[in-house]
Formats: sequence, structure tokens, C-alpha cells
Amino acid sequence: MKLTSDNKYVKIGLTIFFTAIAIMLAYFLFFRLDTIMKGIKSVNRVLAPIYYGLIMAYLMTPLLNVIEKKWILPWFNSKNILIKDKKRKNHIRMICVTLTLLIVLFLIYTFFATVIPQLYLSLQSLISQFSTYTSNLSEWLSDLSKKNPEIAAFLMKSLDNYTTEADDFLRDIVLPSLQKFLLPNLNSLLNSVSASLMKILHFVWNFIIGLIISIYVLSGKEKFAAGSIRLCYAALSRKSANKFIDSVRFTHRTFIGFLTGKVIDSLIIGIICYVGCLIMKMPYAVLIGVVVGVTNIVPIFGPYIGAIPSILIILLVDPMKALYFAIFIIILQQFDGNYLGPKILSQSTGLTSFWIIFSITLFGGFFQIVGMIVGVPITAVVASGIQKITDNRLKKKNLPTDVEAYEKVGYISEDGEITQYEYKKPESKKNLSENSAYKLFSAIGSFLKKLIILIFESIKALCSKIAIFIKKKFSK
Repeated sequence: MKLTSDNKYVKIGLTIFFTAIAIMLAYFLFFRLDTIMKGIKSVNRVLAPIYYGLIMAYLMTPLLNVIEKKWILPWFNSKNILIKDKKRKNHIRMICVTLTLLIVLFLIYTFFATVIPQLYLSLQSLISQFSTYTSNLSEWLSDLSKKNPEIAAFLMKSLDNYTTEADDFLRDIVLPSLQKFLLPNLNSLLNSVSASLMKILHFVWNFIIGLIISIYVLSGKEKFAAGSIRLCYAALSRKSANKFIDSVRFTHRTFIGFLTGKVIDSLIIGIICYVGCLIMKMPYAVLIGVVVGVTNIVPIFGPYIGAIPSILIILLVDPMKALYFAIFIIILQQFDGNYLGPKILSQSTGLTSFWIIFSITLFGGFFQIVGMIVGVPITAVVASGIQKITDNRLKKKNLPTDVEAYEKVGYISEDGEITQYEYKKPESKKNLSENSAYKLFSAIGSFLKKLIILIFESIKALCSKIAIFIKKKFSK
């Protein structure tokens, strides 16, 4: 008997084979999860430079496109230089890649050369003058006690308690612990420090290799994209490949638009915060501007995450300025959320506030800060995919796709006609007063009503008697 792919025994055998493979994969997934995770971590450790290179190339692609399409190609066209030659195109691409790297490296150098020294000086000044700031805070509280003695006494008592607890903690717990554990475990501490240094050096090495890989990716990004598209059409059906490529392009537009817009928005907010702090003569304006600008990358919660430590820093120097700064941050956040952010983020995610908070909470819980940043565009992509699938299925059923059409749906007929839902009050029973349970609850309610009135009248009479007694006592 000749065996073909249409033979039922062949189909049964293939079903049994793939079922056995699925069972073995499930077994390893549930009972050998630690081994699988170690293997994945080993692979990720080896491929870390590739990941860095792809991420850097992806983030630098918009800048490369601007340089190539807005600057270099128009300049070559204005000089009537032929660019149809393949080698000449490669030369132009290398010029654009070089300019992109130089601009990125210049921005990084400018940041570290200007902002980092200011941050270091601010932190050094804050640490060195911490005792002065605490004494100033105590003096401010003592001045406040002259006008509000009760509130100030409570604050002074709380401050003294926390100061005493901090001194006791340092003297009785921290110092003995250092003497007991630090010296005997000095070798292990040195090993931990050396391991941390090795991790830093390993990260720097991976970063350098990734930078080199990003140059190759940027140089031939069209070839990489064309090869991937070619593979999709070879592996999938034409319809599935079209949908997959369209989804990838939508994901790219959502991600790159959101991340680029968020970085620009955060940069503008950081500069506005820095200028505002200079105008209001706030201490550590550079430090506060950087903190607020960096944390603003996180949607919704970012400004508040950066504002809390900034307010605490200003509070040590001048409590009233801390109040002014809090008001300034609230106004700045409203300006960013209602005007600046929507203007810059032209490609809106299309998510409601609930789903934005949901995505930040979910992805932030799993991937910390990185998850809070990329969670919104990922959720937007998933929501868009679900919306497209829902719209296609509704169209096949000849049903409307607008959300507003389903707000008050009561019934949809087989022909697609929508009947609006109307609330009808339940009909009251005519013989409800004859029900024994109804009579029982009515009697209990009447009794409770009379009891409450009696208690109220008793309290009223008692208060009046007390008032008469006090009045006679003081009149004597």
C-alpha cells in the first residue's frame, strides 16, 4: 500500500507524533523550567552585543533618515552629483551613518560634560550642608510656633523623635553591624566589588561591540528589511504575510513615534523646569531640572515621581520654596498633559487613561522602569490588533463597527436591526400589604423609628438640663 500525505494512517501517525512532542515540551516547560531559564539566560548573555546593536540602530534610524533625506541627498541634488551609481549610494550612506554617530556621540559628551559635573556639585553641596539645612528647618519650625503653637509643637516633637531614632539607629545598629560584619567579611566584600567592576567592564565591552554592529545594520538597513520581507512571503501565505508586514509597520510607527515624541517632550519639560527654578531662585536648579526631565519619560506618573525627591530637597533649604515648587510642578504637569504632550505626540496611542495606567502598572511590575516606558506603545499595538480583528468579524456579520452604536443595545435581530434598551420599572405587587413578611418588616421599621425618636428626645432633654445646671453654677 502506497503511503501519501492524504492517507488516513499517515495523518493518524503524524497526529500521534506531534502530540508526543507537545507532551514532552509541556513536561520540560513545567518540570524543567529552571534549566530552560538558565539556557535562555546563557543565550541572552552571548547575544547581548547583538541586542545592543539592534536597539541602538533602531533608535538612531530616525536621525539617519532625517540627515539623509533632508540634508545630504538635497545637497547632492543641488550640486548635480550623480547618485544612481551603487557605489556612490554606499558612499552617501556611510557619510550619513558617520554624521549620525558623530551627532549622537556629541550629544552624549555634551550631557556628561555639562550636566554631570553640575549634578556632582549639587549632590556634594547637599551632602556637605545637610546639617545646616536641618538646623534651618528647625529654626523655621520654631518661628512657626509663635503663630501656630499647637501645630508647631506637634512638628517639633515629630522631628525630635525621628532625629533621636536616627541617632539611635546609627549608633546602636549600624556601627556595631559594620564592626561585626564588615571586617570579617572584607574578602567577600572585595570579591563583590570586583564582580561588580567586571560586570561594568562587560557592559562597556558589549556596548562597544553593539555600537559596531549598529553601524553595519544602519549601513544596510534596507537590505535587512527586504530580506525579512522576502522570508515572510516565502514562509507564509500571501494574505498572512501582508497582514504580518502591515502589523510590523504599525508597531514600528507606534513605537518610534511614541519614544521620539516622549524624549523631545521630556527634554522640553526639563528645560522649562530648569528655567522656572532659576526664575524662582530655587536651589539646585540643574539637579531638579534633570530629575524632572528624566522621570517625565514615564507617562502620567513621571512628573510626580520626579517631583517628590525634588520637593524634599528644596524643603531642607527653604520650606516655603518647596510649596511654591509643588504648585509650579502641578501647573507644569497640566501644561504638559493637556497641551505640550498632545502637540508633540502627533501619532497618538489612542488609549484611554484607564488603559494607560493599566499598561504602566502591568509592565512596570514585570520590567520596572523600562516596562513603564514601553508598556504604553505595546498596549496600543495589542489594542489596535484586537480592534482590527473585532472590526473584521463584525463586518462579516453585517454589524456596525462604531463603539457608540453599542452603548444602548437591547437586542440585535438576525437582519442586523438594533433595538435600543429601555429601562422599565418593576411592577409593584397589589397584594404586597397582605404579605406576612411585609407586615413583620413594617412593624420592625416602625418600632426602630419610634426608638430613635425616643433616644434623640432623651439626649436633647439631657443636654438642656446640663446647660441649665452649668448656667446656674456659673451665675453663682
